[in-house]
Amino acid sequence: MIFNWIVFILAAAGMIGVGVWSNKKIKSQANHGGEGFLLGGKQIGAFVGAGTLMATGYSGWGFIGSPGTAYAFGSIEVLANFFFAPAIVFGTLFFANFMRKNAEKSGGLTVPEYLASTHRGTDGQKRLVHFFAGLATFIFLSVYMIGQIRAVGLVASQWLDIPEVYASILLITVVAIFTIMGGLLAVALTDTIMCVGMLIASVIVFGVILQDVSLTEMIRTVGQMNSELVNPTTSAPYGNTRYSVYLVFVYALLFTTTLPYMSVRFLSLKEDIKIHKMALYMAPMGIILSLIPFVGMYMFYKDPTLANPDSAMPVFLNTFLSPALGGIITLFILFAMLSTISSILQALASSLSYDMYMSLGKKKEIKSDFINRLVVGLTALWGLFLTFVAPQGMLNQIAYIGTGGLISMFVGPIIMRTIVEADLKTCFLSMVTGFLVNVVLVLGFDVGWVEAPIIAGLAGSVVYVTMGFATNSWRRVAAVE
Repeated sequence: MIFNWIVFILAAAGMIGVGVWSNKKIKSQANHGGEGFLLGGKQIGAFVGAGTLMATGYSGWGFIGSPGTAYAFGSIEVLANFFFAPAIVFGTLFFANFMRKNAEKSGGLTVPEYLASTHRGTDGQKRLVHFFAGLATFIFLSVYMIGQIRAVGLVASQWLDIPEVYASILLITVVAIFTIMGGLLAVALTDTIMCVGMLIASVIVFGVILQDVSLTEMIRTVGQMNSELVNPTTSAPYGNTRYSVYLVFVYALLFTTTLPYMSVRFLSLKEDIKIHKMALYMAPMGIILSLIPFVGMYMFYKDPTLANPDSAMPVFLNTFLSPALGGIITLFILFAMLSTISSILQALASSLSYDMYMSLGKKKEIKSDFINRLVVGLTALWGLFLTFVAPQGMLNQIAYIGTGGLISMFVGPIIMRTIVEADLKTCFLSMVTGFLVNVVLVLGFDVGWVEAPIIAGLAGSVVYVTMGFATNSWRRVAAVE
């Protein structure tokens, strides 16, 4: 246990060191109060861009929630996980440059501001869309952060042999410090470092499983114990039909392009970046990270009596690996999960200190970078509070509830913006439609985690495209007259 603490302290010091270095880097730039802290000075290149996207997309749910879901639902989670990598790559290939160039032309240091600035309308309408998108970001990412913090606390408490509450507080303190220091640049750099660690951990973990049992033997045995885990009749928890799991690809594509803590990376990329080069880095990363759910099935093969499915990965590390190796891999997992939390903190804080602040009519000149940093710390406290008062649930379920709400709102204004240049009224109505339909589906119907935001996002997209073309036609007629 002393070894784990020594490794943790050294790693935490290293991450904080990255934050200090990033702080010096962004201060050296003339625009460090805006692009520097919020967008890393727009200096994120291909490899760091690939690392930060994959680490953020896979971390907490990938290493804890996904094995837990595979333990509870079996092969359906293994299949679902393999859809994430190509979806994140395709989302980057088709939308990264589009969003970056539009943000450069119209302005936008955050995704809510990007929505407001890339749609035409009055100043009051811009403020409304900016505030509403910022508020939605804060609410839904607050829910999402609950699952991330619980995942960190679950792993760290067993690794450091301290209560889960203390583990959560300790880890969030570390992530808040380096995020406050270095902003998005520190987040992206630490993401990339931990992504490399995650890749190594994935290979080691999968290798340990194969040394003990072949995949065919494991699957055959699990099928004998519970046939539903190997040959499912539904796509639960992703949907009620057998083929609903294929919608995970669509979900992950929307996840990459619409969620503020993911797509803000597109706004932070270097101007001369080669997107295809970044995608070539991302593809093999995603394939390797997609091996992790096999841990859940392996743990069911070894012990089908675990009370908490989300403990599958921690139990695996503590049982089937040497203390030193298990400790190092746990470190990679922990800090990879922290990288996602830091991304969420960054997005949450900017929604308060920048988006809602700016939309109330405040001028950029009276806003200091100090406010952004202060609100990161306050948001960390907010996340801890929610974690301890919110009802319990599977980590994957909590994650999908949080992200699904934002996806359903932002699909129309972000994705359909490539088809039609709509106005702010259309943007706002599309967001409201997506939000309301998602609420009805989640609360009123037995709809899967993935299906609800896709259906709701489709409804918002129909509104966006229909109204967009209609209002453009009316404008052309009015101009002729």
